[in-house]
Amino acid sequence: MELTYETMQLELELKRALEQEEFRLYYQPKVNLGTGKIEGMEALIRWEHPDKGLVPPIEFISFAEETGLIIPMGEWVLRTACSQTKKWLKAGLSPMVMSVNLSVRQLYQPNLVERVNQILKESELDPKYLELEITESMMMDQEHTLDILKGLKRLGVQISLDDFGTGYSSLHYLHEFPIDKIKIDQSFIRKCTANPENAAIVKSIITMARGLKMIVVAEGIETKDNLIFLQNHSCQLGQGYFFSMPLPAEELIPYFVQIEQIVPQEGISPKTYNEMLMQQALESTRQELHTIMKQQQGMTFKVIKEKERFIYTLCDGRLMQRMGLTSDQVIGKELKDFMPLEGVEEKTKYFHRAWEGEENVTYVGEFNGVYYITSLSPIRNGNQVEGIIGSCVDVTELKKVNEALTLSESKYRIITENMLELVVTLDAEGKILYISPSHEKVLGYSPKIYEGYLGSDLVHPEDIANLRTVYYSIIESKASCQIEYRYRHVRGEWITVEAQISPVFDEKGELEYLIVVGRNITKRKKDEELKQKSERLTAIHQMALSVAHEIRNPLTTIKGFVQLMKKGSETPFYIETVLNEVKRLEGIVSDFLLLAEPQNDPFKEVDVTVLIHQVLEKFHAKALLNNIKMIMRNDFEIPAIYCNESQIKQVFSHILQNALEALPNGGIVKVQLLGQDGHHIKIRFIDNGYGMSEERLKKIGELFYSTKEKGTGLGFMICQKIIQTHNGKMEIKSKVNKGTMVDVILPIGKGK
Repeated sequence: MELTYETMQLELELKRALEQEEFRLYYQPKVNLGTGKIEGMEALIRWEHPDKGLVPPIEFISFAEETGLIIPMGEWVLRTACSQTKKWLKAGLSPMVMSVNLSVRQLYQPNLVERVNQILKESELDPKYLELEITESMMMDQEHTLDILKGLKRLGVQISLDDFGTGYSSLHYLHEFPIDKIKIDQSFIRKCTANPENAAIVKSIITMARGLKMIVVAEGIETKDNLIFLQNHSCQLGQGYFFSMPLPAEELIPYFVQIEQIVPQEGISPKTYNEMLMQQALESTRQELHTIMKQQQGMTFKVIKEKERFIYTLCDGRLMQRMGLTSDQVIGKELKDFMPLEGVEEKTKYFHRAWEGEENVTYVGEFNGVYYITSLSPIRNGNQVEGIIGSCVDVTELKKVNEALTLSESKYRIITENMLELVVTLDAEGKILYISPSHEKVLGYSPKIYEGYLGSDLVHPEDIANLRTVYYSIIESKASCQIEYRYRHVRGEWITVEAQISPVFDEKGELEYLIVVGRNITKRKKDEELKQKSERLTAIHQMALSVAHEIRNPLTTIKGFVQLMKKGSETPFYIETVLNEVKRLEGIVSDFLLLAEPQNDPFKEVDVTVLIHQVLEKFHAKALLNNIKMIMRNDFEIPAIYCNESQIKQVFSHILQNALEALPNGGIVKVQLLGQDGHHIKIRFIDNGYGMSEERLKKIGELFYSTKEKGTGLGFMICQKIIQTHNGKMEIKSKVNKGTMVDVILPIGKGK
């Protein structure tokens, strides 16, 4: 967004409008298209400007979105709408659902669910009376949006998909997301009676929503024809100027009775509408029944008796397909038309028994290699049998069960006797229920000696506390967990085991038993230790060379000047040079000490905004002298972070120092505070200095690599170590002659 005088003025006016309470809520009714009753309201914001009068939202909402003012503005709308709904309920008006629009910015507000919950509690409004409207474009970030919507649904509020058909429409969204209502965009509704394409779109959306068990709201109803069209196609709710334009609460209430008369007077009669709904529900049920029958794993059929012939009138299911039959081959036919003749006479006897009134007549049959069990029952009308209903289940696999069980037991025995994984089953108290034969191969003990033992009896004493912690964590989270611990070998040595512990819960959610699958990783651990030692020795060698190189230069200078001073050529310049080189040596040593043992100040909650202001103030004078403009901006209310204040201040100071040094001829340094996935904040430092090439950027953070003439490269390494200690990370992007951007990402709150 380009900063101009006009945009700056608008931002100031919007902030003033929030402070001076210049915003107003207007409400537009949502009407039941069957009964005409008002079942909901949509809250719409208006700005009563002291000079310009009533300003429509189109003139300021997008700007508020860009500047972040939509966050406090949206919260004001939500609080006001909930309070108004509660007032109407207390006044005795019929219950109605209040709809409030969510913006994209609000959806990424770190504490949106908590703020909605807090406002509902403050207004004492039951969550079922609140509906939050989102647009299709918000669902592009599926993972984030789905988490937020699930959180809102857990509160008990309803979710509506606004302007459906104009955005990134996807049936996947409708299937995966917890959406209660679909709002058809007014651009389709206004032309639904004049434009066949619009009519087809509206009808399709209504049919689709009905199949997904969602309520449809049509917005933009402006004529009687619009109303009747939507009624004829079973749209449940509607809003638009045909019922009422948006009005303030005090102006809208007197029109309630008049609004609720519009549907009975102008639309089709409630009786006709209800009959139509029943007919459509019946047709929907038939379609659903047909789908269920077709998709069932077995087969269902109906037969009637005509002149001693049993005729199939219905037959469907996947079993019929596995038999190689189609409905055309069966319906209207009798058994002998599609079954082998040798089995027809026997099966016909069962049909006669069911026709004579016997319940649950069963028999086993085979067709095209498929074995099945059929159950027959009579269909009665009073005392008269009018048909037979049959249900078939595929039992082909049961023919192989005994053989498969015998084979699987044999394979299981071979596998368990030869595998090296350590498999243990423990009850809820930690006692061993089963232990695999592999324990004898790995640990030297016979599985029999473990009977009645606790799982921890052979574990190293130092590892038992960690095992207990993991056990309680599994109980609480109901999730698997990986852990390392040491087992005693029969020879007395300790074997390191890496194990996956998985819980199994009963129907009541109580822990039934634990399954532990482990493997011996002792050799791998030793190999890793040797590798780490080797790497440490290599690193120490490289560091020693680098330290020697860095310290030798100032020592050479000191030695030379001391020799000159010894010859009687002492001058203040020599002494000053020696002292400067000594200071440089002290600086290198201090950086090494800080890298090895950074400051150990206590962690505490810190206001990042205040901390950054303090650091900027430190560089204020230097920036002015070098014609550098420093700008700070935050787009939302920044929560506190839990950190070592002096260390984080040191990181920010180092970054700003580098930024200023990259601007020898003046320029701009920006500091931005941004949200990051709801659990972190991002502090972004941007300068438009000389920047770095990709090759130099890759070397940043290497020991003794520096972009400065006498730099050691330790500063950035220290910053990285501090941020890693805080469970954060640093990211750098830079382009030559364009500038550099450094992102510091830190967790929000304590213990993140």
